[in-house]
Amino acid sequence: MIYVNGDVYEGGWFENARDGHGTYWRLEYGRHRAEYVGEYRDGKREGFGVFHDALGQRFEGDWVGNKRHGRGRQTRIANAKVEEYQTSGSQKQPGLDVYEGDWVENKRTGQGVMQYANGDVFAGGWLNDEKHGEGVHLYAGKGRGYEGVWDRGTARCGTYREAVEGEAERITGKAGASSAGLQKKKNSLGKMPSLGLQRSRRVETESRTATLRECGAQ
Repeated sequence: MIYVNGDVYEGGWFENARDGHGTYWRLEYGRHRAEYVGEYRDGKREGFGVFHDALGQRFEGDWVGNKRHGRGRQTRIANAKVEEYQTSGSQKQPGLDVYEGDWVENKRTGQGVMQYANGDVFAGGWLNDEKHGEGVHLYAGKGRGYEGVWDRGTARCGTYREAVEGEAERITGKAGASSAGLQKKKNSLGKMPSLGLQRSRRVETESRTATLRECGAQ
């Protein structure tokens, strides 16, 4: 299927709509790029799929009704303005934030791990793209972490502690990797390994709600 704007779709088709496995090619600056490779239903992204935007930022995971919903990993450029990385010949190396965990209607909601571009790691609860509920934030290069409860992005109660050796690597699944390899991977926008993602599941909030109430955060 070739669209009027030059975009191209290759894949399953049913009752005049994209359905089944397919690839959507976006025409930009005279060239096509694979914007989405994955499952469709009734013309919408539905099931497992991989999405790339114009900057090369990537989402790999579950979709429902064109929205990220279920489990998935997102790799995004940290604090970047679009024009900074669309300039031809730009030598700027982007820092990357990588989140893997639960999603609800395009928002990080549930349990997940964020690896920040500066090397920090947060593992715990999320609500509408903000830290929410119990979690631990490990600070890169400081050997310290903060463990406690967050309320919509704000730390409410908790304690600072010494980070356990190798804790960040265990959380992010990088135990045993060399520092040079980690830096190379962090600075790369290339293809990421298969995640073996789980099926969509209902996000449970009762325990986090109770914890927030105890901290006076709700």
